[in-house]
Amino acid sequence: MIRHAFRTIGRMPGLAAVVILSLGVGIGVNTAVFSWIQTIVLKPIPGIDNSASFYHVEPKSDTGTYPGMSWAEYRDLTPQLPSIEELVAFRMAPLNVGQAGRTERTYAQLVSGNFFTALKLQPVAGRFIRADEVVRPGAEPVVVLSHDYWQRNFGGAPTVIGQTIRVNDLPLTIVGVAPEDFQGTILALQFDLWVPATLAPALFAGSGELDSRSQRGYSVMGRLRHNATQAQATAEFTAAMGGLAIAFPETNGRISGELIPYWRAPRGPQMMFLTALGVLQGVMLLVLLAVCGNTANLVLARASTRYREVGVRLALGARPWSVIRLMLAENLLLGILGAAVGIVIAWWGTEALRAMPPYGAFPVKFQTTLDVLGLAFAVALGIVSGLLFGAAPALQLGRVDPQQALRSGSKSTGRSAIRDGLMALQCGLALLVLVVAGLFFQSFVETRDTDPGFRSEGLLLATYDLSGTVTNDEYPRQFAMELLDRLRRWRGPHCGRADGSCRQHPRHRSCNPYP
Repeated sequence: MIRHAFRTIGRMPGLAAVVILSLGVGIGVNTAVFSWIQTIVLKPIPGIDNSASFYHVEPKSDTGTYPGMSWAEYRDLTPQLPSIEELVAFRMAPLNVGQAGRTERTYAQLVSGNFFTALKLQPVAGRFIRADEVVRPGAEPVVVLSHDYWQRNFGGAPTVIGQTIRVNDLPLTIVGVAPEDFQGTILALQFDLWVPATLAPALFAGSGELDSRSQRGYSVMGRLRHNATQAQATAEFTAAMGGLAIAFPETNGRISGELIPYWRAPRGPQMMFLTALGVLQGVMLLVLLAVCGNTANLVLARASTRYREVGVRLALGARPWSVIRLMLAENLLLGILGAAVGIVIAWWGTEALRAMPPYGAFPVKFQTTLDVLGLAFAVALGIVSGLLFGAAPALQLGRVDPQQALRSGSKSTGRSAIRDGLMALQCGLALLVLVVAGLFFQSFVETRDTDPGFRSEGLLLATYDLSGTVTNDEYPRQFAMELLDRLRRWRGPHCGRADGSCRQHPRHRSCNPYP
């Protein structure tokens, strides 16, 4: 039967190519989106085995928001949650690496002492941060490099262990290099350095985050112990937060707690990505369904030329079910070949996402892969698609009257209710996809044209970060005032014309006055 299906497809190369390519595109984009969703839900932390088993330990205010956790709270909660194997604390921190005047902006994570051991990672070179290096403030200043940073800045030399780099003008000793796939514990962000959290006062002059309970910049997560349940850990967390609310009513009086699976973390890009990808997956499935409707019409038109062939088979004693099975085998083969093309397109799509350059101020990096589950999803879509677009032609040929088919020749006569129904379904699906696309485009245009409340023509946006340079509370304000003053002097006097028509000053296009 399979050989006959291959021979039949070989006799219609044009139709087969159109069907396979159409299905390949539809299956490919669906598989690529599925692999992105799978990465967020099943493998949210690249380089960590079974990373979906982590839970975020999130303080929750009575307003329903999640303000994050302070370092002092993390210290208090660690011994009070026996159902959680190890509590890990971390936060994002932009740092300046290098000598004064030649610094490079680098993104790091300030971490607890059990960060790497709880994640069960092994260093590529050297060692990881030890717990005793994070127990006390002012401990030995050490740093762990990412594999990419090690290769990019040190050429992958093993002699980097023991060398010193200046971070926010503080000398840190390199003690280890993280594994190649590991990029940190915040979804889709890549970090180059990991530093003990207790170095925060030295890295950020005047920082009191180690003792202040109102500075809630840390995220905390952990795995459940063997035989422990989420409900049990949640009860312990709620009780512990209740005790802190009594002990520190000013900062914890209106704070409770909640245990949330990592992929559902409210702080971070997880939910935003999942919502967008879920909508995209639904739209792509509608597109694939429309492709199946179009393919069914093509295959049905091809089936109408095989009435005489089917009539001869039935006249020679073949059963209708045998004809239906033969037609389904041909269409399933087309569906599987389309899935093969879709796998190639999905592989290209996932690789393109991995190679996407960083956007904006954040070090965005996706590590999506097309694994066995993604391949199975593509094959399943191919099989289902083959059954969908092959069912109508198979059923129509299975009901052929041998005598009428032999009298009428190779083509069917009269209108086909099945074909008319498929045409209506295809038009309806195409209209639905068009409406959804139109709504997306309208939302984009409305967002782009939203009035910001000021004139945006001729304006440039720049940001600066004073991390590691702040010496007192007045310094940021003084820096901003001096920066604005220098910009005004550089731009020169304005003419007062706000319509951008000034031609007096060649160094700029418009002379809009400063407010």
